[in-house]
Amino acid sequence: MKKVKTIKKRKFKFRILLYAFLVFVGYQVSYNIIMNVKLANTNEDFIKGLLADSNYHMLYEKKANNLLNKMFAYVFDINEPVSILENTFHFKANKTENTGYVSNPKIDEPASKIETPPLVYIYNSHQSEGYQGDALKPYNIKPGVMMASYILEDRLEKADINTLVLEDNLIDYMNLNNMNHASSYKASREFITKTITANPSLKLIIDLHRDSIPKEKSTVKINNKSCAKLVFVVGNEYDSYEQNLDLTNKLNDMIKEKYPTLTRGVLIKGGRGNNGVYNQDLSPKITLIEIGSDTNTIDEVLNTIELLSPIITEYVSGA
Repeated sequence: MKKVKTIKKRKFKFRILLYAFLVFVGYQVSYNIIMNVKLANTNEDFIKGLLADSNYHMLYEKKANNLLNKMFAYVFDINEPVSILENTFHFKANKTENTGYVSNPKIDEPASKIETPPLVYIYNSHQSEGYQGDALKPYNIKPGVMMASYILEDRLEKADINTLVLEDNLIDYMNLNNMNHASSYKASREFITKTITANPSLKLIIDLHRDSIPKEKSTVKINNKSCAKLVFVVGNEYDSYEQNLDLTNKLNDMIKEKYPTLTRGVLIKGGRGNNGVYNQDLSPKITLIEIGSDTNTIDEVLNTIELLSPIITEYVSGA
């Protein structure tokens, strides 16, 4: 009898462990399904979702790095980025650039990876600069210049202009190093120097900002759409500033030729109360662009980028 009772106890414990394991597996599978649920209907929605929290990383980088994932990783990748794109945007990867993924590859032949050198680099020395708009307020997301950078990157990538965006959190970096707002350009310099040095193929480097002026001065209607006006800023307190000024004038002239009212021109800044350098001494290919103001909406910024991106593409292609 004791032996029978012992066997029953063991079976009971085994059942409890089995049920616990099934619950665990069910939880993990459900969690991964939720993590990969369709998050956006359009590319614009996807771009707007990139800044879901203060680290400014893409939503899809928030994978479930748990025990089950590590177990399944030996069999397949349940968070394959290309699969997410295909499920979300009906995207079909049929080229080898950047992803190394080829549609219908030959059996036993590994996909080749062709690196396309980056031509444009976008960063934000003032990452906290924001725009108007309540569409993302329920998600505690305030649209800002970093979102504008990702939107511009998206448009340039669609034109086959390989583009880099600084994703590091400068605000956290500054807080950790006891740096105030006045040190923003010093902070961004630490990051962009490495990228510029590592990518000699870059033809244009943009420090993207927004201004702080009344909306009637920062807004214009073009093609029946409300657009955020832009302005260029070039510092003149470094020896090679004329090269940066020449680059900026060319871009500004190209914009004026197509949309005369979109640009507010080129501002040359230096002297007391101005930075005067804006890290532009690092490369003659750097320019600073302010798109709109704190009074503009992210939709108005998007409308401007729709006009600006083909001009940047044309400039980079001919540079």
